[in-house]
Amino acid sequence: MYKNIRHLQPVANIKIIFAIILSLFSVYLFFAGTMFGIILLGAALKLSLREGFELNLEEKKYRNIYSIFAINFGVWKKLPEIEYVSLFKTIKNNRARVVTAEATLGFEVFKLNLFYSKNRHIEAYVSDEKEDAFTVAKHIANVLELDILDATQPEKEWINITSH
Repeated sequence: MYKNIRHLQPVANIKIIFAIILSLFSVYLFFAGTMFGIILLGAALKLSLREGFELNLEEKKYRNIYSIFAINFGVWKKLPEIEYVSLFKTIKNNRARVVTAEATLGFEVFKLNLFYSKNRHIEAYVSDEKEDAFTVAKHIANVLELDILDATQPEKEWINITSH
């Protein structure tokens, strides 16, 4: 059985390449004597940022992780007694602004939550693709021996992963 489960949001390869080039250029600018290098380094780190979730089953802990160039950060918390895994569809809004104009753009995302104490939850994963979210949900449900509540459609459906 897996002792740790870690899932990170995917990042486009072009963003990683651009972040590496920007990082190198920012270091060059910093050592050339300009403080603009620090601003560019911040932008490069933001481009390479990946968010995710990690479960440590041996110690019964979890954490939300932030990964920058494969270095993970996050605070461990005690994992409560999880009752089930829930997967649902929602709209994520992004706001775009240009001087005097503003627009709100929304797109579908699939969120995976771990429910405990009847209605409390831990958000474990967010994905733009339903198949990706289901793969992660099945993985977590298998390891924790839980059922999945599929709420991605108007008719909710329980998916039995294990036979307990």
